[in-house]
This record gives sequence, C-alpha cells and structure tokens, in this order.
Amino acid sequence: MGCMLRSDKMTKCAMYLQPETAFEVLSQVGELGCVQFIDLYPDYQLFQRRFVFEVCRYAEMERKLLNVKKEMDSFNIEPFAQKDPPVAKPLKELEDFENTVQKWEVDIQEMNQNETNMLQGYLELSEFLYVLEYVGPILGEVEVKRTEIFKTKGTVEELGSGGRLVIISGVVRRIRSMAFETMLWRLCHGIIFYRQSEQDKILIDPKTRQEVRKVAFLAVCQGRKLSERIQKVCSGFQVNTFPCPSIPKDRKDLAFMLERRIGDLEQVLEKTKFLRCKFLRDVAKNYTTWIGTVRKSKAVYHVLNKFQDENTLIGECWIPDDDLDKVKKLLEDVSEKMESNAPSFLSKIKTKESPPTYHRTNKFTRGFQNLINAYGDSTYRELNPGLYTLVTFPFLFAMMFGDLGHGLILVLFGGWMVVNEKYFDAQGSTNEIWNILYGGRYVVLLMGLFSMFTGFCYNDLFSRAFCITNSYWINYFGIGELAVEENFDLDPTLETRTPYLWGEDPMWKLSKNKIMFENSFKMKASIIVGITHMLFGIALSLFNHTYFGRYYSIILQFIPEFLFLLLMFFWLVVMIFIKWFLYSPKSLDDERNTACAPQILILFIDMVLMSETKPANEGCQIAYMFPSQRLVQIILVLTAVACVPVLLLGTPIYKLVHMRKMRKKAVAKLNDFKRKGDGDPQVLKDLEEDVENNTISVTELMTHQGVHTIEFVLSTISHTASYLRLWALSLAHSQLSEMLWNMILARLSLKVHGYMGAVRLIPIFAIWAFFTLSILVVMEGLSAFLHCLRLHWVEFMSKFYMGGGWPFRPFSFKALLEGDTSRADSGCKKFNLWP
Repeated sequence: MGCMLRSDKMTKCAMYLQPETAFEVLSQVGELGCVQFIDLYPDYQLFQRRFVFEVCRYAEMERKLLNVKKEMDSFNIEPFAQKDPPVAKPLKELEDFENTVQKWEVDIQEMNQNETNMLQGYLELSEFLYVLEYVGPILGEVEVKRTEIFKTKGTVEELGSGGRLVIISGVVRRIRSMAFETMLWRLCHGIIFYRQSEQDKILIDPKTRQEVRKVAFLAVCQGRKLSERIQKVCSGFQVNTFPCPSIPKDRKDLAFMLERRIGDLEQVLEKTKFLRCKFLRDVAKNYTTWIGTVRKSKAVYHVLNKFQDENTLIGECWIPDDDLDKVKKLLEDVSEKMESNAPSFLSKIKTKESPPTYHRTNKFTRGFQNLINAYGDSTYRELNPGLYTLVTFPFLFAMMFGDLGHGLILVLFGGWMVVNEKYFDAQGSTNEIWNILYGGRYVVLLMGLFSMFTGFCYNDLFSRAFCITNSYWINYFGIGELAVEENFDLDPTLETRTPYLWGEDPMWKLSKNKIMFENSFKMKASIIVGITHMLFGIALSLFNHTYFGRYYSIILQFIPEFLFLLLMFFWLVVMIFIKWFLYSPKSLDDERNTACAPQILILFIDMVLMSETKPANEGCQIAYMFPSQRLVQIILVLTAVACVPVLLLGTPIYKLVHMRKMRKKAVAKLNDFKRKGDGDPQVLKDLEEDVENNTISVTELMTHQGVHTIEFVLSTISHTASYLRLWALSLAHSQLSEMLWNMILARLSLKVHGYMGAVRLIPIFAIWAFFTLSILVVMEGLSAFLHCLRLHWVEFMSKFYMGGGWPFRPFSFKALLEGDTSRADSGCKKFNLWP
C-alpha cells in the first residue's frame, strides 16, 4: 500500500557529479524516479544556461520526429510497441541519428511538395474534364464560329467585335455559386446565357487535403468588353476557367486525352502513396524507441542546466529517506563503472525549508489520493486523509446511492476496467474523461460494492423489495380488501412477529406511510453518521498536535473543539438512541408510548435557548425522556459555551507569552554576537531572522484566532445540517427509481396481460434501462459523488487538515513519457536553432 498515513520523510541533499559521469548518473536517476532537483538559477532563461545547445538540438530532433508522426497519423500508421524501454544517450552518440532525422524531414518535405504539385495538376485536369462533360451536351454538334450573329443590314466588319459570341466555361465553389451567378446577371443586365450543372463534383484541395464541392458552369455573352468584365468577376470569385474547343470533334478528343492523363496521374499517385507508406512503416518500427530516447536525453540536459557549473557539477535535490541508500549506491556504481577519477556523491544539507509532500501509492490507493490532492497537498508529515477516505468515501456515497441493482452496475463497470487494466495501460488513451474514469476505477468498484451493501440494508433492488425471512408485520386484511386497495397503512400497535432479519422490512414498500418511516429513519441515520464523522476528524487533529509537538494546542484547541461538538451535537445522537429504546407504540405505559414521545428537534432548540420543553400532546404529563434531563442539558450548554472563550483567547495569550520569552533570548544572543566584534555574516543573518520570527503582531494574531473560532462555532451547525444531504439524496434516489419502475415498466408493460404484454416488454424494458443508466446511474451517481466529495473536503478535512504543502515531483522518465511532452523550448528560438 505504501506510506499512506503520513508523507515520506524527505532530506535535502547536495549532489556532486563529475562531468564525465553526469549524463549517465542522471539518466539512471531518471529511471529510478525518486529525486526532485532544485533549480539553482531560477531567473535564468534557457538560452542563458550552459547546455542550451544540447537541449535545442534534441528539441529540434523531437520536432522533426513529431512531424514524421503527423505523417504517420495521416496514413493511420501506429508506432510499433517495443519490448525494451528507450535509453537516454549523450548527444555525441546520436549525431548519425540526427543526420538521419534531418534526411527524413527533407525527404518528407520533397514528397509533400511533389504530391502537392501532382494533386494540383490532377485537380486542374479533373475540373477541365468535368467542365467538358457538362458543356459538351449543351453545345452538342454546334460549331462555334466567329461570324455574325445577327444577319441584318451591313456586314460583319460593320458590326465589329460587338457581334461575336464569347463562351466562358469553368468551375466555381458551390457555396459561392449563387453569389457568382447574381453578380454576372447584374453586370450583364440579364444579357447573358448562364447555366450551371445540377450535380456537384467533390474534389480534393491539394493544400488542405480537404474535400471541396464545385459546380461547372457555362456562360455565353456577346462582345469583347463584356467578356473582359466577366473575366474580372471570375478572378474575384477565384473561379477556374477553361477554354472550350469550338469544334465538337476537338472537344471529344480533348476529353479523351484528359481521361488518359488523369488515369496516368492516378497510377503515379498510388505508387507514390505506396512508397510513402512503406517508408513510414519502416520508421514506425522503431519510432517509440527513438522518440523516447530523444525525450529522455533532452530531459537529462534540462536537469543538468539546474546544476552549478564549476569543475564539478553541483546540484541540490530532495530525496525520500527510504531512497537515500538507492541513490548513493547508484552514484557509487556509475563512478566505478565509468572509472571516474573522482567519485560522485551526496551530502546532506541542513535547512529550515519545508520539504515537499510525497505519499507512496499503488494502483488501488492512487485514485483516492488524487481526490485529496485535488483539494490541496498535505502539509509535510501531516496526517493524510486519503487513508481514511478508502472507507469513508464509498460508504457516504453508498448512503446516498443505496440500491442493490444500481450498485451492481457500478461493480460491473469498475470490475471491467480493473480486469482489463493491462490492456488499457498499453493503449495509452488521450481522452481526458476516460482517463479520469479509468484512474478512479477502484473508487468506482468500491462505491459499487458499498452501494450493494446499503441497497441490501435498504431492501432496495431497482425500487423493488426482496424477502429473506418472514416479515415483522401480519396481514389482517381480507381478499376483498386486498383486491380493492393496493397499499395499506401499517399499524405498529397491532400484533406482530419477530423483527425482520436484516435491513428494512419488505412490507414497507407496500404501505402508505412508507415515506414517513423512511424519512425519519434516513434523516436520523444521516445525523448519526455526520456527527460521528466530524468527531473522528477532530480526534485526528490530536495526532497532528502530538506529532508536531504543539502540546499547547491539545489543551487550548483540541479539547475545547471536541467538547463543544460532543456536548452540543453528539447529544442529538444520544437522544435519538434514547428515544428508539424507551418509546414503543406497544408500550402499556402511556408516557412511554410513541404518542407521548418528545420531538428531538424541539428538545434541542429548547436546550440551546435554555427554556422548558412542554409535553408532546395534551394527554401527556412528562415532557422529557428521563428525570433531570433539563438539568443535564443546561450543564451541557454552559460547558460548551465555556469552551468558546478558551478557543478565542487561549492560543493567542500562550503564543504572546511564549514569543516574548523567545524574543528576549534571541535579542540577547544577537547583542552578544555584536559585542564580540567581527564574525560570520551568515550567523549574524540567522540571529536577526530569529528575532524577526519571534516578533508577531497582536492584532494579526487575535484576528486570525477570532476568525477561526467564529468559523468553527458556526460551522458545527452548518456542517451538521450539511450531512442531511445523505438523507435527501437517498430519499430522492429511491423515489425516482420507484417512479421509473411504476410509470414506465409496470404501467406500460408488466400490467398488460396476454401476448401483447410480452411483445411490449422488449421495447419498454429498453426505454426503462436507458433512463435507469442515464439518469439513476450516471447523473444521480455523479451528483452523489460530488456531494460526497464536498462532505470530505469541507465537513471532514477542515477539522484537522491544513493542506498547505507542495507536491514532490521527482525527475522521472516514466512520468515524462506518460505525461504531456508538448513542452515548448522557447529559448531555442532565441538561440536560432529553430526556423
């Protein structure tokens, strides 16, 4: 399971590496994945660092490989899986590969350019043939000659160029065809013969490789000037025009020649595509290894840029204590293997900095830990809520989602992801929603299992009840009454059997007063669970105070908080159990009958207001559950109120007194150091920092503690009410499930007798199943999940969890390859290595 109780202990170390072994050491450290390096030059840009040249060359290789990957994706060629993981290599060992990648990029660019040119020619020929196929039938066997059109007075020379027909044919994009036609009619004032094809032609744009719909047109106008205007309109609409032969035989010969040339181009394009695919498939065989090697090597040089560049490379890092021996042995082994003149080694650094937080997780606990980290990372060595969330999260979810059938669906879905996790891990999906679901597969599985348990307790299976043993209730109704009425009131004063074996009695599903019973039971259950959950959260704060040595907080903070919640609100839980055990509808004592049972909410309100409670009904004599209850409640309220001043003033007073003593000692040490004369400036700086750290503003301290006290006192009320969502969502889920069953499946199919009922069952069941999955499982499940998440983040974790830490992000090749590697090395552009 790993260390889930508290984060791992961390040590800050200085790592001393010899230049000849630095790359090999860091490459193996990256494989180990347990060292987080600190950037010693945080203000430096990439181009200001030593290894910028190496980083940029690797970044250039990565860019070229990604371009190759884009070409592979365009042909649906997947990289081959590799058995052996890629290994980082220094730049001098990849010079030949760098030249090869450069050659690949040039070859791909040439192939792209050649293909674009051929596609451009193929497009023009296809458009020309399309125009001829459309224009040919319109012109028929007519031979277009440059003769007079209207044989009136005068000759052709007298008519001039205005008496000559001009034929313009071409293709226009379909989305522009209407505007193009309108513009021609306005320009020519209707003196034009214009026709366009009814059938579009789908063509491929050679630049974008996207489909384009074009339509052929034929325009016949009179006169040279008018034709020039039309040509300008064609240029404005980016219309491709083609010459149309005047002789029918020439048109046929041209169409035949175009078909032959198009066929030749298709063969050339197919051959080119085959050769290109063959080349890309050869690359795909080792692409995973190459891209992994390049990315790992680039990451090593990024880390080297964080080191101080002296005769020996010196870097600072955080290492978990459990991994210190591994890292030390790694340094020794590499130094010995490479026969270095001086060994590489680690040196511990004493520091007052807060270390990063690192929780070791496995595939089971990782999903639950991610829920906690989404709120905030734990403060270093603080109790980790993720350990307790393994049980409390699915349990609270199941209280809202309790249904044996719906829980089974979640179990099947979660179990399917768990069983096939090796396959899904190998796939490496980039779908964000799926990755979230798959990452929480064990969370889904446990939520389903707990929902099945609570569904068994609620006796709820798709809103239907099941009977294990005899019911607690006895049937007193006759056949005639049962034939007329479907539901009856259950009267607990009548004779009954022994209580039902487990969970809710199935007879409640047939009663009219079911809502009253479930409403009362689930509301009280949510109060009991909620207050217990909050008390558990406050109890955990005791272990934090003890571990960090804040013993004053145990007396001044933990005890008052615990007593306030215990005396005020846990008393509600006590009264709920007292009422359950003392009052019964079959009691012979009228004062212990449910008719005289006091209302717990009224008792609690009167307790807070310190007023006397009146009997529940007129015939009742006793207003309280036991003698001296009012006195006990007054003592509880006064004790709880007395805890508030302790919370408000206790911690500030203690801190002020303690810090004054510490400040006097720090000032005395500082004065003694100054009187001695010259000394270490670092020691002087540390002494001045001690004086400053022990100086605190009274106003700031009182404001902070006042806000905390007011927030805690008020939150006890709001948080207790917030747990009522367990009752509300459970009741809503149950009623919605029952409504879907009765209104869809039962009414439209199950209540229809005969063969028609069997026929209608199939489509009606499909509709019911669709609404059950989409609404009750997906939407209701998501709603219950979010409400459960809020109960943990706000109501539970606020009692003991600070969440003020920062995460441990080690230098890990595994995280590098699995995560987002589209990191931009902008400094390389300034270094003029990128185009």
